[in-house]
Amino acid sequence: MNHETTQTEVAIIGTGFSGMGAAIALDRAGISDFILLEKGAETGGTWRDTQYPGACCDVPSQLYSYSFVLYPDWSRRFSPAREIFDYEQHVMDKYGLRDRTRCGFEVTAAVWEDEGWTLSSRKGETVRARYVISAIGALHIPFKPKLPGLEHFSGKVMHSAEWDHDYDYAGRKVVIVGSAASAIQIIPQVAQTAAHVSIMQRTPNWFISRKDRKVSDFEHWIFRKAPFIQRLARWRQYCFNDFLFHPNFKVRPSLGKKFMHRLVTRHMQRSVKDPELAARLTPDYEIGCKRILLTDDFLPAVQRENVSLHTDGIDHFSENGLVTGNGSHIEADCVVLATGFEVTRLFGDMTITGPDGLGLEQAWADEIRAHRSVAVKDFPNFFMMFGPNSGLGHSSIIIMIEAQAAYLARLISHARQSGQTRIRVKPEAEAAWNEAIQRDLKETVWATGCKSWYKDEKGHIFSLWPHSTTRFMREMRKAPLDEYEFS
Repeated sequence: MNHETTQTEVAIIGTGFSGMGAAIALDRAGISDFILLEKGAETGGTWRDTQYPGACCDVPSQLYSYSFVLYPDWSRRFSPAREIFDYEQHVMDKYGLRDRTRCGFEVTAAVWEDEGWTLSSRKGETVRARYVISAIGALHIPFKPKLPGLEHFSGKVMHSAEWDHDYDYAGRKVVIVGSAASAIQIIPQVAQTAAHVSIMQRTPNWFISRKDRKVSDFEHWIFRKAPFIQRLARWRQYCFNDFLFHPNFKVRPSLGKKFMHRLVTRHMQRSVKDPELAARLTPDYEIGCKRILLTDDFLPAVQRENVSLHTDGIDHFSENGLVTGNGSHIEADCVVLATGFEVTRLFGDMTITGPDGLGLEQAWADEIRAHRSVAVKDFPNFFMMFGPNSGLGHSSIIIMIEAQAAYLARLISHARQSGQTRIRVKPEAEAAWNEAIQRDLKETVWATGCKSWYKDEKGHIFSLWPHSTTRFMREMRKAPLDEYEFS
């Protein structure tokens, strides 16, 4: 089948928070010739797919939303996944983005040719764009470890990001592989009706109480009638995360770190009564080296009579269950892979080929890196949202997304105003920025030795920003444009 090629100035890949944020920033800058490309049948990105039982955000609702689209009707302090998805749809409609979105367009290749990019879809469709903004996020390719014998298991197998809502786990024996962010939300829900839940824990995690609660009717009323009060509540949460919580991720000793260590350890002591169980749940690495998990219901759930914690690994799966590392057999009707995402595969199966036939995977063979998290040398007019070293361990990624979107709108606007069509980051600028980032990351707890998804296989921390979001916003706003060649 022959498909007509769509022409546009800017192609945005993805319709989650990053894609919408980029589109809104371009529109505000007077750049209206853009199209959003979405691989799914509907918009929404990660929060469209992340709909397992108990799914919710671990950043307070007031902060996990655009600063320019406050939402007074969040039902809880930490918003459930469905409400976040609904909020995204609200933003799509508010800014008229739905009519500028093409769903079912899964980009498989982006090739630089004739001073622009040609994007090809799995269906054979093509889009020609002068600029490309990849906004596909980091949490979109489920990681499915190769577990010995899993193909012989006769029961139900599903990943947390591909939850089968038609499957009834009530009265069933369920095995949860993993014990981190998604697992601790799934387990309390499944344990309420399952016959038994077996948790296969590889590495324990540090926990902090979420202190979740319902948002009162009065709060809903006052936020609707006096939006500045909601903005004040957002600012208060922002300040707490950026100026009180963030400094505790530095290696140097501080009163804040001592307080956080005491807070976390006391939470564990109060929540888990069995000393042996508490010992198996307690990490041996520094607090913050891996992602700190917020939960109010996981530790009570793991102490239920129908829940068991296993820390001796998986030897292999059998037809009706699995055998642990010490030879014990666990029967199972269902296996849930709560194993996260392939975060080092930033673009999944999509190939990106720049001038002279250079592939982005080749360019990143030694190290995943970008300039100010958005641009890569040798790949003109290609930009990223939520790119390398823009992730956070302490606050809301939405803050970073807004700063990146405004920065990209400034770059493209400058090119248009100066009559240029090619934007290319200078190699020396990219090198200097990454050298400074890696130097500063060495002073954080993320570099203290534990294995985490913050790092690649070589131990290079490619995902996190080492400073406050305030600093990121300031640097992106004031970043000199002479770091690029406009031609």
